[in-house]
Amino acid sequence: MALDAHVVGRRKTGNETYILNLAEALAGLDDVAPIVYLDAGTAWPRASHIERRDLRWRAPQLRLPLELPFRAKRDGAQLLHVQYVAPPLSRLPVVTAIHDVSFEDLSGAFSRSTRLRLKVSIRLSALRSAAVVTLSEFSRSRIVHHYGVDPDRVVVTSLGVDSRWRRLETDQVASRLNGLPLPERFVLTVGNLHPRKNIPRLIQALAKARDQGAGDLHLVLAGQPAWRAEEIDVAIDKVGGGSWVHKLGYVDDDVLVALHSAADVVAYPSLYEGFGLPVLEALACGAVVVASSTTSIPEVAGDAALLVDPMSVEGMADGLSRAATDRQLRVRLQKAGPARARAFTWRRCAEETVEAYRLALRRSS
Repeated sequence: MALDAHVVGRRKTGNETYILNLAEALAGLDDVAPIVYLDAGTAWPRASHIERRDLRWRAPQLRLPLELPFRAKRDGAQLLHVQYVAPPLSRLPVVTAIHDVSFEDLSGAFSRSTRLRLKVSIRLSALRSAAVVTLSEFSRSRIVHHYGVDPDRVVVTSLGVDSRWRRLETDQVASRLNGLPLPERFVLTVGNLHPRKNIPRLIQALAKARDQGAGDLHLVLAGQPAWRAEEIDVAIDKVGGGSWVHKLGYVDDDVLVALHSAADVVAYPSLYEGFGLPVLEALACGAVVVASSTTSIPEVAGDAALLVDPMSVEGMADGLSRAATDRQLRVRLQKAGPARARAFTWRRCAEETVEAYRLALRRSS
């Protein structure tokens, strides 16, 4: 099978993590031989024997409708697996990964042009694909709701977490974080600084928690700026948080693992998630996690995180205070997180994805 891996090397965070780990897990199965298609000159960042091909065109207007389906067919693939947008025509069955439909349900988090483009292109992709894979029962229900596709054609393939996501010893943490200007005690939040990540409310909530006795907790933001990122600066100014909010920008996974191990609390108050991989990674590291009680996150976190209403500043503030100060709660969550994370593996994701491939091939025969 052919796998569109053009996101590798582009710092597409969750999308890149998905492709890298899925491809590796698929290659480890007996009955699958993936061919990954990369931007020309991009190295596969893992030491593996996965078959690779260079794409000539970076622009999606050329890659998707022309090069990718033609090359996959010529290379002998039985089907083509893409993310979000499927080629308009393909001589191979297409499986499309649609991780979420936040642009349908959360209109204020996207510009009008982006929302319209996604609504049209992803609707068409869902309808023309032989099968759709998504990451949670929540996302599956929203895809079926918005696009009217047969529910049996939408397969849930939960993400995994690999062994490097674990709690580190103190000396390992110090080595990996050497040179970063980090405070002694901090709340960590991870992900692109997109409106749906709800960072302004998190800043307000932490300001309130600090005022209510949670201590000198700082906030560390690990993620790239995105659309409307200036609203975060406005929120910082409103609460006088210039001295205790720190923006690190993009950091690699080795640093993120150390940050999870060093943080007092990991907060993920997202307004909308198709899965919530940062929550799973934080749980695997034994972090004390405060996360949203909405969309897909309860499916991932179970009872291993403290879940709060992401629309309530007061509720978040209370959750952050409890997570930072309630020793009994902290011990329970630190033990529960790794146990919960062990249920999510990339091998399971690959096996579930193969079931979607079989469905696509049956429907196309």
